Amino acid sequence: MTNVAAAGSPTSDAHVVDTQHHVERFFQQLGDAIAAELGHEREDIYARLEDVAIQFLEQYCPAKHISHDDLIDYVLTARKLPFQIDLEAKFAEPPLSLYHGKHFDISALTWLDGTTSIHQHSFCGAFHVLSGSSIHSRYRFTPDREPAPLQRSVAGQLTLIDLEVLQPGDTRRIARGNALIHALFHMIRPSVTIVVRTITDDHNNEVQYDFRWPGIAFDPFQQHALTIRQIQYLDMLRTLRGDAADAALIQVLNQADLHLCYRLVSTDFLRRRDPERARWMIGASVKLSDRERELVWQAAYNDFVSQSIIDLRRRLHSPPHRFLLALLLNVFDREQLLGLIASKWNTDQPVSLIRTWMAEMCGLTDRFPNLLDLDMNETALNVLERLWHGDSVDATLDWFRTAYGAETMAIHDSTSVNFMLPCAIAHCSIRSCQICASHCARWRVVGPRPRSCKMRQVACP
Repeated sequence: MTNVAAAGSPTSDAHVVDTQHHVERFFQQLGDAIAAELGHEREDIYARLEDVAIQFLEQYCPAKHISHDDLIDYVLTARKLPFQIDLEAKFAEPPLSLYHGKHFDISALTWLDGTTSIHQHSFCGAFHVLSGSSIHSRYRFTPDREPAPLQRSVAGQLTLIDLEVLQPGDTRRIARGNALIHALFHMIRPSVTIVVRTITDDHNNEVQYDFRWPGIAFDPFQQHALTIRQIQYLDMLRTLRGDAADAALIQVLNQADLHLCYRLVSTDFLRRRDPERARWMIGASVKLSDRERELVWQAAYNDFVSQSIIDLRRRLHSPPHRFLLALLLNVFDREQLLGLIASKWNTDQPVSLIRTWMAEMCGLTDRFPNLLDLDMNETALNVLERLWHGDSVDATLDWFRTAYGAETMAIHDSTSVNFMLPCAIAHCSIRSCQICASHCARWRVVGPRPRSCKMRQVACP
């Protein structure tokens, strides 16, 4: 990308050979400008960084001057880099610190197939889309009761506030704590964000919660020695003495709080894909209220569905297809989801558009191969379309009896409507339809399931 000096940057002497990479120079100027505006006092920096970061990110606009290729060239030709705050690349694919100040850092986060959980922050600042495109969703969490300080898990209600599509040049605030609960789903590969954030926060005094639908907030960074060792020893028992593992598991669950119960049930469900076992584990968690036990069940099942969607994401690179997956991952109300599609694509037939996308992803058009490796056909698409319109499974079966005849339906009913099962993963991913939990028991038996998706070995709950 053309080397353009940032707004307000000095002009170098034409006779001086400048060996500094333009990426390093650009972010040095940006960081110095932010630092000069903030001053040196930690309290001032923490109080003003959000506003100042937004101001200078919009003024300098990295998206106009720096490309992803520029970042690659900078790293691979550099003799040294600024201090790297996330050298192990725990967040992003990978991260890159570009400026390291006394109390704040500027980093570029590259995303390929990763996505963020619904989370809040124990730091503050701002982020700027350098390249790519992302769906940004914001939420509100309402606890059932006021949590204790540093409580490691909280029961409540998670609600979507709004959803937007971010493009290069867009800048957004990172507020601390529950002032910003959000998630990002990156539609274009790669997507790169520039993050300006505080780095000397006291994490012992604040919890950076992750959130699970429909309403569990939990601390993923909590290092509680007893919890960690209990989980490790249960894993050891499962490997060494499987027959004794369940008895030990029940013993732990009998004393488990919301945090430990959720972790054990979700991990076990992802591993075994057995909803009846998950219910059995939750039933043993006698210290939880009925409300908390139901939240654990729904959150654990949602984790399974979410992981299935994230796994599918790695196969899909078309923006419309990724847009649909992003909505399935982050929107939990059918009407709201359809409204977002209608608005984004300027259509009054969002269900028809979803049908088209599903046909493309499953290789039923000449535009794409079978990206999902699902045995979908027009009949399965008809089922899916009716479910998207809000029909119950029973109403859909009635429609099939009318369309195909009662005799045909009777044949298929013995195997729980075989020809409907190929769309089970899509149906179960559509949590917003609120159909699975109450209507899908009949889909528990064998049938032509997807060849290589995680729904093969799990029944709808």
